[in-house]
Amino acid sequence: MLNQEMLTYFNDGTVTGKFSAALDRAVREVKNDVKKGENYMTIEEYAARQSAYARKEGREEGRVEERMETIKGLVKLNFTKEQIIDFLIQNFNLNQQEASQAYNQAMATA
Repeated sequence: MLNQEMLTYFNDGTVTGKFSAALDRAVREVKNDVKKGENYMTIEEYAARQSAYARKEGREEGRVEERMETIKGLVKLNFTKEQIIDFLIQNFNLNQQEASQAYNQAMATA
């Protein structure tokens, strides 16, 4: 019964008994304390943050893969290293160092 009360509270914030009422008071105290509140995060907030992180990582992996394939394609078209780096800078918004690293990484896996 206590586990169900706690689970209900964690899932939707519904207070259904003495335990969840005490839990609710403790959560509100933490949320209202500026220092402690910074560390408080609901399960939904945590899940949303993890989901956003996963999407960001997925997009980054996709961009890296796209750069690798582009570099390999340009090599097949006989572009020089300098031409490829310039292409990466202009088309992938990389700086000189990032473009050079991307080129070196692609060549290491070619």
